Amino acid sequence: MVSNYELIKVGEKATPVVVIDDFLPNPLSLVETVACNHQFTKKEGDFYPGVRSHAPKGYEAYLHTSLSQVFGQLATQNSLHDFGVDKPLHIPLVQLSIANQAPKTLSPIQCIPHIDTQKDNEWALVHYLFSTPLGGTAFYRHIETGLERVSAAQYDGYFKTLKRQATSVGLPPKAYINGDTAMFTQIDRIEPAFNRAVLYPANLLHSGCLPNNISSSDNAKEGRLTANASITF
Repeated sequence: MVSNYELIKVGEKATPVVVIDDFLPNPLSLVETVACNHQFTKKEGDFYPGVRSHAPKGYEAYLHTSLSQVFGQLATQNSLHDFGVDKPLHIPLVQLSIANQAPKTLSPIQCIPHIDTQKDNEWALVHYLFSTPLGGTAFYRHIETGLERVSAAQYDGYFKTLKRQATSVGLPPKAYINGDTAMFTQIDRIEPAFNRAVLYPANLLHSGCLPNNISSSDNAKEGRLTANASITF
């Protein structure tokens, strides 16, 4: 049973974010399996700045069991019913990722915070499977609109503002975002730790805190290996 977790509230909207340490019972075995058996490739149309692979057999089952426990406890103890976590969960997507894209090749959309969905009933998981200092995850507020989460009703207006700001403010530099900019304020930051998992609403503006001297290697034992999942309620 997962018990080593912390609920924090980020930003002016006090959006819940869950940090779980010692998430997987045997994380070194997972990394070894991935390094020996998984091929990582760049996915067509994927803005993730790196390569992806499938999750090992059994990992998704572990996610379903462990996250059902965590969200069940959170809904009971912290009144998170407004975030939908008291309903049965589904995990439509699980994948492994290694960030390794050179900053000079980034597109403008990759240099600012993003959302994974416009839905209010979807959460994201990032599970850190690296121990070298390769950056955690940060959350942001868009200064002009004040948005920290972007819902379906706000999506069109938000992206129209971004397009206008590409001219009025200018395109972001070809670099990974790591703090405040002219358009965004960093509202919180989760530092990485080996076998730490972070859960957050998937329409919360966020970005990996990636170093701008990131290696191009796709070696699972050396790179910024993470497991990522989408959780819906």
